[in-house]
Amino acid sequence: MNITWGLVIAVSAFLIEVVVYGVSLAFGIYVIELQKEFDQGLSLISAIGSIHFGFQLSAGLGYCFLYIPSHTLSGLWFEQKRGLVTGVVFSGSSLGGVVFPFINKDLIEVYGWRGSMFIIAAVNLQTFILAGLLRESPIQREWKKTKSNTVNTDLSESTTTVFTVHDVSENSIGCDGSIITNERCSHKARKMTKDPVTKAKSTLLQLLTNGPYVLFTINNFLWNIGTTLMLLLGPDYYTKIDLSLTQAATLMSIFQGTKVCGSVAGGFLGNHHSINRCLLCLSTNFVTGLCITVLTLPVLHNMLALALVNSLYGLSAGITLSLTVTLVSDFVGSRLIGDGMGYLMLACGVGCFIGPPVGGYLRQQTDSYESAFYFAGLSVLLSGIVMLIIPIRDCFKRSNKYSISGSSKPR
Repeated sequence: MNITWGLVIAVSAFLIEVVVYGVSLAFGIYVIELQKEFDQGLSLISAIGSIHFGFQLSAGLGYCFLYIPSHTLSGLWFEQKRGLVTGVVFSGSSLGGVVFPFINKDLIEVYGWRGSMFIIAAVNLQTFILAGLLRESPIQREWKKTKSNTVNTDLSESTTTVFTVHDVSENSIGCDGSIITNERCSHKARKMTKDPVTKAKSTLLQLLTNGPYVLFTINNFLWNIGTTLMLLLGPDYYTKIDLSLTQAATLMSIFQGTKVCGSVAGGFLGNHHSINRCLLCLSTNFVTGLCITVLTLPVLHNMLALALVNSLYGLSAGITLSLTVTLVSDFVGSRLIGDGMGYLMLACGVGCFIGPPVGGYLRQQTDSYESAFYFAGLSVLLSGIVMLIIPIRDCFKRSNKYSISGSSKPR
């Protein structure tokens, strides 16, 4: 029964990714139409897309409630094959990115950009059914039972400790030898019953004091600045170098299609015990950053060359994204994987919010896409450099505490 529900959760999460990322990643098509409609600067129009991304990935609204629970649950239901399952599930985002640019383009041509948004909204509504299929995993139910038993035991011990020193007289002798009233002793008992809970470090504090997790969060923040800028400004850039809107949509679909392959490949590689997932992630960061940077080279301004660069770009980005849940689990452990993903997505959302407006501003000020794409590429390359600190730290400490090979776990 658990295996059956695990498969249901995985399929549901996969389809949620198709819609959530498909709609978001194809928003670049709307950037072109919004520029024509409102005759505004690219930085302002791009800010609309960045707000869309920011609310999706940060916190509180819309896609946040779909993406984080579904993606996290898909990993918790498959403890042994977490890397593989989350990689396959995340490939749904790339599949959505393949089909939605063409869907958006056709809808805009037939119904206009306003009418097409109503249809896209109706597609989003179908995720209500998929979200209803999500269930907590068996390991989560075990954690709840263990936590409940531990708290009850601690509360019982705390109450017993207080009342063993409580005399039947009106005034009693406290644990420290002072004379206290029954009212004070009762207050002390209530206070002590809270001690087992209050003594525990808060989840946020645990995450903030986890060095590798903090570095990985910074890595995701920088990575999303660069890649989101490219996703939103890319279609407009392609049309400016004399490609048609159809060709621009084709390049976006090539990128997303190869990202499907990268997500599945990353799942297999991340699940292999001999692969160092941290080194794999930072390596693909460097490849992604270089691909974004070279897109401005005039020698590559033809459909074949751009298709090859976008293929490599999609492959490396897919591997990077498929490792997210697995790396969070490696850094913070399975118990904090949900909280870790939530705060990580907050950082991703901030990066998505910052990238496109800054890129659009650079494009307007320099009247060239080169500065915007250099900024994007540098951000992604810097994310890889930040991630490089973790294996370097391992080498200096000569410890497996933060080693990210599949055979090691956080202590």
